[in-house]
Amino acid sequence: MDGSTAGTRLDRVSVRGARENNLRSIDVDIPRNALVAFTGVSGSGKSSLAFGTIYAEAQRRFFESVAPYARRLIDQVGAPDIDSIEGLPPAVALPQRRTGGSARSTVGGATTVADVVPMLYSRVGTYPLDAPMLLAEDFSANTVQGACPACHGIGRIYDVPEELMVPDDSLSIRNRAIAAWPTAWHGKQLQDSLISLGYDIDVPWRELPGDQRNWALYTQESP
Repeated sequence: MDGSTAGTRLDRVSVRGARENNLRSIDVDIPRNALVAFTGVSGSGKSSLAFGTIYAEAQRRFFESVAPYARRLIDQVGAPDIDSIEGLPPAVALPQRRTGGSARSTVGGATTVADVVPMLYSRVGTYPLDAPMLLAEDFSANTVQGACPACHGIGRIYDVPEELMVPDDSLSIRNRAIAAWPTAWHGKQLQDSLISLGYDIDVPWRELPGDQRNWALYTQESP
């Protein structure tokens, strides 16, 4: 091997005969120290080449340098179906994954910044004169003491206006003024509950006292 050939192999990753998954004896030279993108339609073999072939071979070579005892404790992948790969450096894979996010998931939570910032406010922040000591939890949106009382730490306030729940206020409750209420026996149960609380379910909705309308729509109490 002459010097020019060795230099060429160090500046690129040469893949020969890649047959992993749907690849069909692919030969490709990928430049090193450069930003390279694999593009193509779904199922064209992008992931099979990047993850199933190049990264899998880099991982396999890394495991060969690990002590046999430690090797047993690591989940290993099989050798990719290839003829050869040359010029392969150590590799790190960052695959795309969908996390099980919730309404409270934020970039700060994913990066753990949301854990550090409350600690900074609590420990490093300058307190006004005679202000009580605050804990890190007092600055977190995910705790009772730190969450906004209006949105409860979610960052959104969900509010359904009365005109959406009662599109026709000339109807009575018996005639389904509250459009969101169920029909059949469950709706009848709700009507009977209001009757027991002193509601007149036969007058137009608009004629009911405001406190009764508000309770029927928004209460979280059980009658």
